[in-house]
Amino acid sequence: MNLEIQILKSPEEFSSIGGEWNELTDVCIYPNVFLRSEWLLAWWKWFGGELGVFYVLVIRDCGQLVGGLPLFCERGGVLKFLGFDGVTCPEYLGLIVKSEYLEQVVQEFVEFFVRQKNWTQFYFEDYAVEDVGTSRFVEVFRQRLPSWGCDGEGRYYIPLPESYEAYLMTRGQNNRYKKRKELKRAMDEHDARLVEPDISEINELFPELRRLGIAALAHKTLPPMARENFAGLVYDLIVELLPRKEFRIFMLYYSDKPAAFKLGFVHAGKFYDYLTGFDPNLAGRAGNIVIHFILMRLIEEGFCEFDFLRGLEDYKSHWTEHLRQTKTIIIFRRYGFAYYKTQLIEKFLRPIWRKLRRNRHKQ
Repeated sequence: MNLEIQILKSPEEFSSIGGEWNELTDVCIYPNVFLRSEWLLAWWKWFGGELGVFYVLVIRDCGQLVGGLPLFCERGGVLKFLGFDGVTCPEYLGLIVKSEYLEQVVQEFVEFFVRQKNWTQFYFEDYAVEDVGTSRFVEVFRQRLPSWGCDGEGRYYIPLPESYEAYLMTRGQNNRYKKRKELKRAMDEHDARLVEPDISEINELFPELRRLGIAALAHKTLPPMARENFAGLVYDLIVELLPRKEFRIFMLYYSDKPAAFKLGFVHAGKFYDYLTGFDPNLAGRAGNIVIHFILMRLIEEGFCEFDFLRGLEDYKSHWTEHLRQTKTIIIFRRYGFAYYKTQLIEKFLRPIWRKLRRNRHKQ
C-alpha cells in the first residue's frame, strides 16, 4: 500500500476528477448526494468565493482514488466542509473513503493535519453519527488535539414501507385519521393534484418557485429563495441534475393554481427534501398535502427513504418519529484564545440561540 495525499486548490482541479470522485462517493462507507461533485462545485460557485480558499484533499493508493475531504479554509485558518455557510446548511458532509481503506486513510489524514501549521480550527458540523468514516476520523483526530463537541440538531426521516396505507398505520390513530381527512378534503374541495415539470418548463416555472419559497418563509428576515446566490444555486442544480433524474420537482396544484412545491435530490433510493414552498394564503394546508402526494409517489416507485434533512421543525415530528443522530465537533490546533472563546460560545450562547430558533419554528 502506497498512500499519497494531494491538495486540490481550485474548483477547476477538482472538476477534472469529478467522475472519479463520484465513483468513489457512490461506493464509499456513507454515500450521499451532498458529497457528489455536482453539489460541491455548484455550491462553491455561488458561495465559496466570499468565504475562503478552496482546499480539497484526496488520497490515492498507487494512483487509485481511495479517500477524500471536500474542505475550504476560511480566513483565520478555520477549516469547514464545502457546502456549509449557515444558509445552504450542512447536509451529511464529511469524509469519503472505501471501507477497506478506512483505518489507513484516517491515519494519513490525521497525521497530515497534525503536521500542518496553516489552520487553527476544524469544524465537523452536524455530521451523522451513523457515518462510520467521518465518526472514525473525528475519534482519532480528538485523540491527538484539543477538541469540543456536542450533540447536533438531528434530522427527521421516514423509512418508506411497501404501501402508503402501511405508512399511515405507523402513525397514531388520531394522527392517521387527520391525515386521511385532510388529504380527502384537498382532493374533493380543491381538486389537488401533483405535477412533475420537465426541464423545458424550468425557465417559465422558476419565478413561481421563488415566489412560493419566499411566501412560505415570509416570517424570516431574508428567506433563502430571496437571496440571489441561493436562487442561483438552486437553478444551476435543477439544470444540471433534473435531466439526469437526480433531482425532482414536485408541484402541487389546487385546480390550476400553484399551491406548494418541493425540490429534492434523488440518490441511492432516497429522496432528500432540500427546499419547500407554499402559499400560506390558500386554504387546504398545501404544505402538508404536497407531502402526502410525494410519499405516495415515492412508495409506488420503490424508494426506501424520505429525508427531511436538517432542522427540527415541529411539523416533521407529525410525519415520523425517526430522528438521525448528529454531532458537532471542533478540533483545535492548540489550546489558546480560540479554544476558550469557542467553549464560551458553544456551551452557553449557542444553546440559547437554538432554543429561540426552535420556539420560533413552533409559532
